Amino acid sequence: MRIEPGDADAVLRLVALLRADVDPAHRAGLAATAYQQVAVPQPIWRPASFAVPAARRPGRITERAEVRTLEEMSVLFAGLADRHGGVHARSALALYLADDVGRVLSRQAPPALRRQLHSGTAQLVHVLAVMTADAGYASLSQHYFHAALSLAHDAGDRRVYSITLRAMSVQALRLGFGRQGLLLAEAAIHTAGPDVEPSTQAFLLNQRALARAHHRQDRAARDDLDAAQAQHALATGPPGPFTTYAPAGLHYQAARTLLVLGRTQEAIHGWEISLRERTPDQRRTSALTLAALADTELGIGHLEAACQHWSTFLDLYPYLQSVRARQALVSLRRGLRVHHRQPEAAAVLERARAALLVSSSRPPR
Repeated sequence: MRIEPGDADAVLRLVALLRADVDPAHRAGLAATAYQQVAVPQPIWRPASFAVPAARRPGRITERAEVRTLEEMSVLFAGLADRHGGVHARSALALYLADDVGRVLSRQAPPALRRQLHSGTAQLVHVLAVMTADAGYASLSQHYFHAALSLAHDAGDRRVYSITLRAMSVQALRLGFGRQGLLLAEAAIHTAGPDVEPSTQAFLLNQRALARAHHRQDRAARDDLDAAQAQHALATGPPGPFTTYAPAGLHYQAARTLLVLGRTQEAIHGWEISLRERTPDQRRTSALTLAALADTELGIGHLEAACQHWSTFLDLYPYLQSVRARQALVSLRRGLRVHHRQPEAAAVLERARAALLVSSSRPPR
């Protein structure tokens, strides 16, 4: 169910997709479809192309407070995903979007307010797409990303559109589609334009750096890393998932690029900084950072350090419902098996075995 920018029925298609998602019987079919490499969206960004659909029903006029509610919900669900993983509360967000937001977007509102409503909805759908990816539904997540693009484009919101392209680049790289990941990262920067605020600029550049590193464009990747750092130093703005690029995220992503570039010690240092910048409730991102550190330390023969990081990872793991965290747990067992005769490795492996048994018994959502 591809939802493209400019689709007059985008909201109806989105609500239909959401309703199928919240129905377990239909979700199985959605989840079974495969992720596809598709053409990178290249919309024309000029005011005449922004055509927020008119309201489909008369009645109560939407108020500014409802836009504020959408913004608060984006912060709420993004925070829940970071505390507990993408599986937790994912269905609740899908249901909220299908019911409440579907009604809000069908009401009357002045054009400027309708654009804000579409932009706020695009952010929420983006959060749902990220949570859906972390639940292991790559194709369904892709559909939601395209829906977020459509809503952002109709609202004339370059920033949310480019941030969503960036998230699609992250997904493509993670699934092994390097060329697609680079094209999406480049499209994100092109769409944002030169006047986007520094925080968003740093966010986009850091992802293109990683995509370029995977394509052996080492010099260009390093240039993007430097530019991202410089832009981040200039950034100001209110806190929020679409307004601020936290230092922890900046250092985490830069470390991933540095590792691909072969600068292992710098990558380790970056992840250590990222961990120090995390708050205690950011369990998912902290766990993934610990997993990256542990894998990297083990790769250079630092078994004791790796076991320490894996042990802290296992402290966080019971709180998480996340496919990426589970994949990290599987990587833990695979990497440490060869060291099973070492006492510190044996202790971590036993904890990992128990954690994997518990997580395997959890029903999918």
